[in-house]
Amino acid sequence: MKRDMARTFAVVLVLAFASLQLSAQLMHPIGPTGGDVLSLGQDPTNPKRVFLGTADGHVFGSEDAGARWQLLGRTGSRNDSVVTAILVDPRDPHALFASTWTRDAIAGGGVYRSADGGRTWEAAGLAGQAVRALAMASGSPDTLVAGTLDGVYRTRDAGGSWQRISPVGDAELRNIDSIALDPANPDVIYAGTFHLPWKTADGGRTWHSIHSGMIDDSDVMSILVDRTQPGRVFASACSGIYRSDNGGELWQKVQGIPYASRRTLEILQDAKHPEIVFAATTEGLWKSPDAGSTWSRLTSEDWEIAAVALPSADSGRVLVGVEQRGVLVSDDGGQTFAPSNEGFFHRQVLALAADPDDSAHLLIALANAPESLMETTDGGGTWTPVGPGLSVADIRAIYGSSSPNGWWAALSSGGLASYDHSGSKPMWIQAGRVMSRQLAAGSHVPPRTTGLASASRPFDLSVNGMAFAGSDWFVATDRGLLISRDSGATWSPSTEGPMGKLPVQCVGVGPHGKPLWAASLRDIAESDDSGRTWTWHTLPREAGEVLQIDVTEDAASGAQVVLAGTRNGLYISRDSGYTWRATGFGLPQTPLRAIAVSESTFVASMKTGGLYISHDEGRSWILLTTGLIQGDFPALADPGGKAIIYAGSATDGAFAIGRTEPSGNSLAGQPQGPGTN
Repeated sequence: MKRDMARTFAVVLVLAFASLQLSAQLMHPIGPTGGDVLSLGQDPTNPKRVFLGTADGHVFGSEDAGARWQLLGRTGSRNDSVVTAILVDPRDPHALFASTWTRDAIAGGGVYRSADGGRTWEAAGLAGQAVRALAMASGSPDTLVAGTLDGVYRTRDAGGSWQRISPVGDAELRNIDSIALDPANPDVIYAGTFHLPWKTADGGRTWHSIHSGMIDDSDVMSILVDRTQPGRVFASACSGIYRSDNGGELWQKVQGIPYASRRTLEILQDAKHPEIVFAATTEGLWKSPDAGSTWSRLTSEDWEIAAVALPSADSGRVLVGVEQRGVLVSDDGGQTFAPSNEGFFHRQVLALAADPDDSAHLLIALANAPESLMETTDGGGTWTPVGPGLSVADIRAIYGSSSPNGWWAALSSGGLASYDHSGSKPMWIQAGRVMSRQLAAGSHVPPRTTGLASASRPFDLSVNGMAFAGSDWFVATDRGLLISRDSGATWSPSTEGPMGKLPVQCVGVGPHGKPLWAASLRDIAESDDSGRTWTWHTLPREAGEVLQIDVTEDAASGAQVVLAGTRNGLYISRDSGYTWRATGFGLPQTPLRAIAVSESTFVASMKTGGLYISHDEGRSWILLTTGLIQGDFPALADPGGKAIIYAGSATDGAFAIGRTEPSGNSLAGQPQGPGTN
């Protein structure tokens, strides 16, 4: 028994080590760059060292004032951890603190500490608390104050222990959204709640509400205590920006910023020129040269700015973190801005397709991005929008056909759209017509007649899958498998048999265009004559519904290998579908999201999270996504067996899975950055 346990433990260690090695060797981010920025932090002793927090716990760093970014680490292990603040200990540039909250129904989060410049993180208290704000005492860096949904907490030993300093069960002093400490006296603490601000002058022993002059029911999202003017405090609320010159006892609303921009997420003071104040609002970045008396907007009003940083001693450089757009930089005090996202890969990929004729030509569908659809013709070096005509809400899936037909999209509302290059302005157009069954009866190919329009209707069926076998194109629908032999212009039932009528979940073809495979209900069928006749096969009962089919050849024998992704994992047949076995060691028997095949390499994405790889045609598997590369991968694409597979992630953009690193892209899983020797 002990020997067996030791052998099992050794195998686990080998697989874990191999997984880490594979992550470094195989997965390379290819973009697009940019994404949502939730917070920005700076090293107070070296303002050019900037840190960026995301909504999935990732921390990026820059040594050059935001010109280039590198993924450093993740705060905790959760993929829904929102990083609300990043603080740097002025005594030690490698010592960082981060506050987080999680986006699930049960409030969670905590404070995390890093001793190596953000590469690794450990819990530093308030576990399970949604920490919305964190502040460090300027004269005593071991003292931090945190605001949570439960109240206000303080540590005097750098997170070793925390004490609650707000009253237990107080109906108002809870749901903290912002925290600020007086730079001259850390016992003077300001707390902004979802409903007005509070203050303590004795380190939390007593608190009092400070809302005189502020409109009632104001969510106080940011508080700034002036470092040079005693008693001057700024507060941003949903009702506007306020300034107090007597420590918050009386507030006066700042004029000059329109009502639409009054959701100010952060207020920042220029360290060298304290009269200059910036306001990061949901409608652009605003600047005041006179401590809030007058304001001007510096950016486009459609920029929703979450954070701002000033990483330059001469106050000329301004960084902003913008929803959907990533990081933008100005070197003229905010007069002009340009993207600065090199190394910052944080896009949400919903779907991905590859050109079967060109492995460097890809299409991706993005959520929460200025452009829903983007393509690259150089393997991710550059990305350009593909449109107009579709939004991300319109798209169910995307596909790549052989040139010159190009990109296709299955629509959420039913039907297909093609990317039309024929006009002066390429655009997406709804395409295809369905031939009536009566017209198609007795003829496998829809006849070409002058009465075509009267015998057909617009293609409005919901598409579950699409496959291309030379001039024969197939779509799986809930009303059967359809075929087109005119590049998607018209579609007809592939057969008069059951496959032409039953709901079809997915369709796939072999590496040479034959045979054709399709799944209906719990069974799977094979056709060697483009769908005219079928041979039916039954998967094991425990497999459940088939969600995806892929087909390849055995590297040694040339025999057909069929992969069926099901509700309960991946099943493989090595004898043309007659016998099936659950996949080999290492792959969990959980719902499969996507599979892709390139020669003898198989990649599987699981709905429960994680990306797995097999180099022996599915006999054994290793978790590819470890360390920083975690989470959900909704899409995989194989560009026609070109020895590479592309993966689209739910948070970090697209990855190329191959054995060599693309030039210019840093290796995922091997981060370098601030603090690196």
